[in-house]
Amino acid sequence: MQAPKRKILLVDDDDAVLEFLSYNLIRKNFEVQVASNGQEALDKAKPFQPDIIILDWMMPEMDGITTCRKFREDPDYNETIITFLTAKDDDFSRIEGFDAGADDYIHKSIKPLVFIAKVEALLRRKGKIVEDSGNILFQDLSVNPHKRRVQKKGQKIELTKIEYNLLLLFLSDKTKIFSREEIYKIIWGEDIIVGDRTLDVHIRNLRKKIGYDMVATHKGQGYSMTEE
Repeated sequence: MQAPKRKILLVDDDDAVLEFLSYNLIRKNFEVQVASNGQEALDKAKPFQPDIIILDWMMPEMDGITTCRKFREDPDYNETIITFLTAKDDDFSRIEGFDAGADDYIHKSIKPLVFIAKVEALLRRKGKIVEDSGNILFQDLSVNPHKRRVQKKGQKIELTKIEYNLLLLFLSDKTKIFSREEIYKIIWGEDIIVGDRTLDVHIRNLRKKIGYDMVATHKGQGYSMTEE
C-alpha cells in the first residue's frame, strides 16, 4: 500500500517562487497547495490540512508574522510545522518569527536539493515529536514559543520578558556565541541606553532559574548555550 503524500502549503506573493518551489516539491511526491497572501492561506489550510506551512515574511494584506500568529491561535494547527521562507537573516527577525510561533527558517537563497532535504528533515522532526510538538528542546529545558512557556523537567519556570527573550535568543542558534554588543542591540534595541552591568544581572537571574550550567560565558567574546 502506497504511503499518503505529505502535504505542503506554500504561501508567497511571488508567483515565480511558488511555481519554482511547487515544481521541486511535486517532483519529490509531495502534495502542494499554494496561496499568495495570509488570508488565502488561512482559508485554504482548513480543507487541505497541511503537514508543513511555508510562509513568506513580507506579503500584502497580511504579512507572514501575523499569519503565523493566527495559525497558532487555532488549536487545529498545534502540531503543524510552520517555517518562514525569507531573505531576512538577522537575529532580531529570527526571534520575532519564533515568538510568533514559527518552528524554523528557510532562507530564500537555498538551493532546491537543500530545500527538499530541509522539508524532509522537518517532517521527520514532526514524526518524532508528539507531546512537545512545536517546542524548542535543549537538555532538560522545553520552551513553547507559542505560549511563552518555559519548563525544566516538566516544572514551569517563570521568566521576566528580558530573561525569556535572552533564552530565546541563545536557543535560536545553540552553537553561536553572542557578543554583548549583539545582545544589547537585539534585546534592547539600538536607541536604548542601558547600564554596562544590566546584562550581567539578567544573565545571572536567568541562570538561577534555568540552571547555572545552561548559559556559558566565553571570556572576551560573549555568551552561548552550553554545549549538550
